[in-house]
Amino acid sequence: MQSSLSLPTKACHNCRKRRWKCDRSLPVCQKCLSSGSECLGYGKLFVWNHGVASRGKMMGKSYEERESTKTEGQAHPPRPGPKASSNSNPMFGLSYTNSDISISKQEDMQMTVHRPLVDPLFQDMAQDARYYLFHFATQLCADMVSYDVPGNNPIRDLIPAVSDSPLLFQIILANSAFHIFNISREPVEPSTYQDERKPCLVAYYRDVSRFGGPLKSSYRDALVAKQQALSLLAQSVASVNESNIDHILVVILLFVNYDLIESGKDKWKVHMEGARKLINLLGTPSFQQNPTSQLRKCLLSDFLVFFILGSTLNFSAGPQKLIPDSIDLEPILEYAQTNNYLSCPAPLLRIMVKSFELPDTREFASEGLALEIEEQVRMLLVDALSFDPLDWAYTFEPASPFEDLEKRARIASAHRAAVCIYISRVLSCNNPLLDPSSGSALVSLTGLADEIVHHVSHLHPSDNVFKCISWPLFLAGAESEDPVQRTWIMNELDTFYNVMYWGYIPTVKSVLEVIWSNKDRAADGADNCWVDEVKEMGTDLLIA
Repeated sequence: MQSSLSLPTKACHNCRKRRWKCDRSLPVCQKCLSSGSECLGYGKLFVWNHGVASRGKMMGKSYEERESTKTEGQAHPPRPGPKASSNSNPMFGLSYTNSDISISKQEDMQMTVHRPLVDPLFQDMAQDARYYLFHFATQLCADMVSYDVPGNNPIRDLIPAVSDSPLLFQIILANSAFHIFNISREPVEPSTYQDERKPCLVAYYRDVSRFGGPLKSSYRDALVAKQQALSLLAQSVASVNESNIDHILVVILLFVNYDLIESGKDKWKVHMEGARKLINLLGTPSFQQNPTSQLRKCLLSDFLVFFILGSTLNFSAGPQKLIPDSIDLEPILEYAQTNNYLSCPAPLLRIMVKSFELPDTREFASEGLALEIEEQVRMLLVDALSFDPLDWAYTFEPASPFEDLEKRARIASAHRAAVCIYISRVLSCNNPLLDPSSGSALVSLTGLADEIVHHVSHLHPSDNVFKCISWPLFLAGAESEDPVQRTWIMNELDTFYNVMYWGYIPTVKSVLEVIWSNKDRAADGADNCWVDEVKEMGTDLLIA
């Protein structure tokens, strides 16, 4: 499904009035949101404040003038009618101010109309559902891309389509409701510290009050919406065709996101397998696009990144290919490094894809095969180590004119070290490429962990690339031997959770605790590999 939506051509009413430079984003202007103002939208703004009599003695006079005339000489003037009410639609920025509409058919005849003007998208929508959609638009959409700027977020552009798609509507509600459940479990205590460290929590309590909140049933609402979405998805997959395949892939991507928001365990893998089968169809002539739409590039890049990172703990067998050979992989990798919220450079993603062909040498007794795989690992490590993060940051096409290239280089450096750890863990700890005493070691696992921690320590929660730290930080933690460093990593993951409130982050912490416990109990010099330990947990963990 390709979005036919177009961005507004003019600034929103708020920005025009205040002479601000409007970013013209949908569904609401982000400039207004960041300033705490209520966006008034881009369309016609109806302000019915002064009803004027069209006939009779009061012709040409407003309702207020008529009431003033009528009350002159009265000892006890009548009680005033209802005050003008403001009825706003925070989701799509439509705000209508409605006062009594005065129509005088005769001198003594008055008709007053009380009718709120509501965007058709919200016409029959419950208050809770309106807030869930608002939260998805203002919070989760921004979390799903590198920079949430106009024209650069296909998922946001699809929000108006919920009026015609119950399936998309239900999975959006499920994502938003569970995210709100995560947020609402933490008590709010207003303070300067909290304003700095927990903007998501502060925004929730600020915004939900406009919808009659805080919400009490978000957990139940999430489960109900998810179940309804699963049922509708089953029906849609049974009738997939060229016109709805992208729409279905959007929903499957949001199911993977839902699992990350919930815990990041197991269930995401089923959805990835379903996505893989549909993506294979995209490589067939009847489903191919030329040129490829931005929505499809977004979907394929996001699935590819999840596919790669989801294979971090699965070394025993190379995963099946996600993108068929008939689809050019390069534009997808380029789009992923620019727009995917994890900001992993395309050269490193290519190396990761190549590493899928490597089996785990710990499962083979054949010395010849082990040596062959060791040589392949050596070549991949050389490629990864030759990647220059600073040069990459200043040469790739930025997602926004506000890019902080130094921070991009920092996270790219952390990713490079994490990729080296990932590739190295195909080998045993005493392999010459890893053993410092061999004289031919290419990398030090603890040194790579130190490098990741060093670069992540230069990132602040307010930095746009801070949401990219979880995967490299997990790999650094898995290799860490220093108790002080481990404590820092746990504190940083707590800070990260306070920014994102995605449930896979506490799961990452619990897995690290198991790894460290086993590492500390192992005998000196033992080949204690955390990959084996995580496998024994029997959990498919997606760390994104």
